[in-house]
Amino acid sequence: MNDQASILRGLLAGEEAASPSSPASRASVGPAPADRVDSERRGRVSFGPTTQRARPRIEAPRLARAIAVASGKGGVGKSNLALNLAIELARLGRRIALFDADLGCANADVLCGIPVKATLADVVHGRRRLAEIMVRVPGIRGRGGVGLVPGASGVTEVATLHATQRQLLVEQLVALEKAVDLVLIDVGAGIAADAVGFASAADAVLLTCTPEPTAMTDAYAAAKAILARRPDLDLSLVVNMAGSDDEGLAVHQRMDAVARRHLGRSIPLAGVVPFDFSVVAAVKRRKPLALMAPDARATGAIRTIARSLVEDRPVGERSKPRRGFLAGLLRTFARD
Repeated sequence: MNDQASILRGLLAGEEAASPSSPASRASVGPAPADRVDSERRGRVSFGPTTQRARPRIEAPRLARAIAVASGKGGVGKSNLALNLAIELARLGRRIALFDADLGCANADVLCGIPVKATLADVVHGRRRLAEIMVRVPGIRGRGGVGLVPGASGVTEVATLHATQRQLLVEQLVALEKAVDLVLIDVGAGIAADAVGFASAADAVLLTCTPEPTAMTDAYAAAKAILARRPDLDLSLVVNMAGSDDEGLAVHQRMDAVARRHLGRSIPLAGVVPFDFSVVAAVKRRKPLALMAPDARATGAIRTIARSLVEDRPVGERSKPRRGFLAGLLRTFARD
């Protein structure tokens, strides 16, 4: 698993992964060295004090924080927000894994202009390894990077895999969660079982909404469905395509008031992203907004949201054991 994590870190850093045929990575089919074999029979039995060293304590894996970007309906800019948020987080020095978990309309690769040859479905069925399907988003300088896991179709089939298949998938995804700092999940729009399942498996949810009445109504429905699954989930609102900051704040006030009245809790405001024609131009050119127009108003707003996600985090939080996005996902789909 450590080898898998190293390969994934190298991929995000733009390094070449080790060749599977290299001596360092070639699996051994012979017996293990004697000093690595635990044996219960070592000759003469002694009842005196043992001289064998205590086995080292196995610590829980340090897993990345998972943030889902969700919406109540399509067309509100959710995928654009997820992609450009990942890029801005990478610019802050974070290593990001972006899961395109929109099972119906997976299109993060299109927004990046990146050709993909395999998806997570190929990993689920054992045709590829995770390090083989992850695509690095180009154009990001510095320590951080974004690795795209394209079109996560087939993930809901995890619950039907037999134990050996599931364990192989678990090992690879845990290696990924250990290799990155944040996992961003671009969740499908609406309140379908897979969308709610992905969102409720994350550590936090950014619910995307626009000032349109239909978008607000559907966003509330999504919040209700997600919080019904996990009432204690960290869920906040991003108002996208706002005509002004005042309009964005007004949308949040209405959403928050309804949530307080009917859900018994508040929905904090994560940020307001203004309507910007630069977004339209970036989509047409199949280039991420944050890379094509770093000084655009929408880019600046997304950058502010990215900073809020990493600022004021307790020192050493990354080293705290987490339940992991994968563990939550397996539990979620096992119940459905």
